[in-house]
Amino acid sequence: MLIHEANFVAVDVETTGLNVRRDEIVAIAMIPIVNMKILLKDAFFSLVKPVKFRIESMKYHGISDVELEEAPLFEEIAEEVLSRCKGILVGHCVEIDYSFLERAFKRLGKPFKRSRVDIVEIEKWIRHKTCHGPKWEELNLDALINYYGLKGCFRHNPLADAFFAAQIFQIQIMSQEIKTVEHLMEILSHQKVCLSI
Repeated sequence: MLIHEANFVAVDVETTGLNVRRDEIVAIAMIPIVNMKILLKDAFFSLVKPVKFRIESMKYHGISDVELEEAPLFEEIAEEVLSRCKGILVGHCVEIDYSFLERAFKRLGKPFKRSRVDIVEIEKWIRHKTCHGPKWEELNLDALINYYGLKGCFRHNPLADAFFAAQIFQIQIMSQEIKTVEHLMEILSHQKVCLSI
């Protein structure tokens, strides 16, 4: 399938921590990418009220327990999230976001399976092509925002982070002239093989 014919969805979730079994989603944002165009007008954002809030997580995402008091529970927005996740999920370290979404849907008895594209893995492939094996600090989202000349404001706001991921993905695909979804998935598959060696 041609890359321009595929639907992608840039996604970012903020959570109470990184333990997928214990922690919970507190905010989610999704931005569709259709014909390799970022459709900001169709973006979705919601705070999500967790069962248990961990105050120490505030230092990362800035979302307070007071802000979450009137937020919907995940189960209240689950159908909306499902309807907007039509396509391949794109994000920075997207496996973390995906794991939290998969777990949240599992708790509701709903299957959630989507293909994923991690902009970090694409970036590793790009850098290795130029014989520049990147260090992790060159692959965090702030570093990629700077590298690609984007203006990094409102970081750790899920809508902003999803938008940054979408822009970086768009630049990566176009600059490397990746024409098909199959080629993209082959790149990602090769990266996984390299990581396991």
